[in-house]
Amino acid sequence: MISIKQRAIRLFQARVICKSLIVKKFKTRYSGAIFGPWWAVATPLILAFSIDIIFTHIFKIDVPNFTLFALSGIIPWLFFQNTVMDVTNSFTADAAILQQGIFPREFIPISCVGANFLSFLIGLIFLLPFFLFSKPQVAKVLPFLIVIFILHLVFIIGIGLFFSTLNVFSNDLTHFLSVGLMLWFWMTPVFYSYKMMAFPYRWICLLNPLTYYTTLYRQVLYDGVVPSFDLLYASFWISVGVFAGGYEFFIKRESELLKKL
Repeated sequence: MISIKQRAIRLFQARVICKSLIVKKFKTRYSGAIFGPWWAVATPLILAFSIDIIFTHIFKIDVPNFTLFALSGIIPWLFFQNTVMDVTNSFTADAAILQQGIFPREFIPISCVGANFLSFLIGLIFLLPFFLFSKPQVAKVLPFLIVIFILHLVFIIGIGLFFSTLNVFSNDLTHFLSVGLMLWFWMTPVFYSYKMMAFPYRWICLLNPLTYYTTLYRQVLYDGVVPSFDLLYASFWISVGVFAGGYEFFIKRESELLKKL
């Protein structure tokens, strides 16, 4: 079995291939689409419009700028949801490339995460002016997004390595995810803050790792404040733990992947 050090060196040496895979997957995603990458902007905008009508005008939720409040949670959630759905099928969809063995196999799910991250960035960049117009101090804390991006990406890559590998050995995973993600969505503080929940229900949120990432995004984009050190600290260890667990699961099953595909 290849050591962790040898694997890391191999990944670094083949990093250009990973970049090209990310770009290829990103272009393939929007090939043939009239609006192309603009769909990355359209989806959250349509959701924001719906939120504004339903929650602000009909239910009259008493939260200042509730549309932006919800949008700050929806944007990272959509990134997570879309990536998980895509990356879960990445090994089975790219079985032909996988069998060639010309680059590290983990690049397939990682490139899928990277392509979705590009779509996420495009959507966020075009929506950013709305947050800045609502609260100009957001500009001062935007650099913290880089840290949040890294933590979020490491977490999703870990999830992606685990799900994409498990999906090769279990055909039920995709069906489970369609239901599981729906439940996960409502357990994630997208339309509410975990602080709005009374104990013991708040523990449901606190046991959900996405609570920490969503709250960090909201603190920067909606509150315009420096993200909580406690949340960053917790997110760091969640990201490291999930990545390590997902990667270890992939390494243990890597030799069996080609036999199952």
